[in-house]
Amino acid sequence: MLQKHSLITAALVATLGLAACSKDKNVGVGAPPPETQSTLDESDLPVLEGAGTNVNPTAPVAEGVMNSDGVIVGPNYEAAQPTNIDSNKYGKRVTGAVSNEGLLYTSSSTDDTLDVIRGLKRDYVGNASSITEAKLKFDSVSDQSVVTLKVQENGFPKVYNFVGNSSLEENNDIIKLQSARAGNGTKTTGSLPSHGTLQCLDLDGKCETTLVKAELGYAGSASKFDIVFRQSIADLHFKMPLSKNGNPEYDVMRDLAKNSKEYNQSSNSVKTAFMNTWEVVNGRSGFTVTITTRSNQLLAFAGPLVAPQSGNATNIVLKPLKTDPNADEDGLTSSGKLSYQNMIGEARLTANNGLGQLRIVFKMRKLATFKQDAFAITFMRRIKPVIDLNDYQGQNDDGGFDGGYDGGIGEDLPSVE
Repeated sequence: MLQKHSLITAALVATLGLAACSKDKNVGVGAPPPETQSTLDESDLPVLEGAGTNVNPTAPVAEGVMNSDGVIVGPNYEAAQPTNIDSNKYGKRVTGAVSNEGLLYTSSSTDDTLDVIRGLKRDYVGNASSITEAKLKFDSVSDQSVVTLKVQENGFPKVYNFVGNSSLEENNDIIKLQSARAGNGTKTTGSLPSHGTLQCLDLDGKCETTLVKAELGYAGSASKFDIVFRQSIADLHFKMPLSKNGNPEYDVMRDLAKNSKEYNQSSNSVKTAFMNTWEVVNGRSGFTVTITTRSNQLLAFAGPLVAPQSGNATNIVLKPLKTDPNADEDGLTSSGKLSYQNMIGEARLTANNGLGQLRIVFKMRKLATFKQDAFAITFMRRIKPVIDLNDYQGQNDDGGFDGGYDGGIGEDLPSVE
């Protein structure tokens, strides 16, 4: 079974905005919080074998890939080079949508998948902006792919769930998705006919990058959506203030960075780190980042995947998560302890380079009279080569469904929690 069974892309709050959508309530456009004046640059963190964090070497991007700004993203771009978080020379990959605040919804990769899909012009009705959340889970118990979409339907939030066979061969086959009564812990509330397809896009046939095509509505007037899910190990780069103010909780975070750098495998060191994103072509995009320690402590946050047209600086308050989005809901893998999560008073996305790097500033919670120290982590998604979708245009776009298929809610539909 593929490694994907331990991965999940978590969705965001449904208040992210686009033009002609409700206003983004959690997206700011002011200046980012000031950088810590005196910092300890925790760079060149060692490889954590099999854990997926703090590793420096990453395969370069294929030469000659041009992004939507007309900038060539070539072999000089290193996905695990933390200075790229502030670089503009590579441009950004974007979904094609803009928030009410004028921020671009971006990708988290250097590949041109979104550009290729936009060229196929599948969004016939122009409803990509109606998707407010998206989740993908490869369920290791039911052996199914579970997709959950939250959609604004005539001004009301609706949920649609899809399931399909998860026993995918490593050849990028297109898999049918059918409607489900529930999935990812959410019940289906929409009543439109619905169906879709899923395709793993990794060049090696695996599913860290996945394309889901969904249709909602009746033949001839259905809305068609394309969502790219990216579920990947992340490399980490810490920046910690040099000064210490005696806050015992902040000392825990400093030790976490120090122990991870020294790779001493103490209980207070990073075990795994993931960045998961969902990207609606011509619509919104969002992300989650998660860190788990060797003592099973969890740091997990979600937010909109946005950046300004010029530069990479943002100032967006993120949503803390109470459970690990990468954990199996069946209990086979633990969802993590929340002691570390509760030590954080606020987390903000302060930079997004639109190519898979995010910088998040964490501010400690108020504790007695101690100063609320802040530190930063740059999350750098490990990027894998993907297939050229142009080679798959000849395949049946709807996965073999006929126009009369009624995928509405029915008694025979499965339910995957």
